[in-house]
Amino acid sequence: MFNSFKNIFKNTYVKVESPNDEYKVACTALLCEAASMDGVFDENEKKLILVLIQKQFNVDANEANKIYIEGKNLAENSSQLYGFTRIIKESWEIEKRITLLEMLWELAYVDGELDAAEDMLIRRIAGLIHVEDRDRIEAKQKVLNKINN
Repeated sequence: MFNSFKNIFKNTYVKVESPNDEYKVACTALLCEAASMDGVFDENEKKLILVLIQKQFNVDANEANKIYIEGKNLAENSSQLYGFTRIIKESWEIEKRITLLEMLWELAYVDGELDAAEDMLIRRIAGLIHVEDRDRIEAKQKVLNKINN
């Protein structure tokens, strides 16, 4: 299902054949990367990622799990974010890119605290997907308001 996505790592400028599947995996890979930034990728983070996948892409639990497995494998075997963020930047309008940041903030706060590495990763991703600092901060505040209410 997601084999063409792997070509990104062979050639950064490969034409995307199946953007619908690839942006799902790219988004999931970024979520998995964020979940592991503090050195602990626990069951709560996995569950949240699965919920976010289902909600964001309107898929059932089985499809979400397939996307999760592929995204996690790619995140574990890649040392760069550019391939993932390029897919998102080219596939999604600004509103969806801001939604990705909201998902990343939600994941960063799932354990009750924000690790400095998580914060830096989200800042970096925001820059790579061309989301302004103001929008990144508003996405963070939206998640914090949701958590605190």
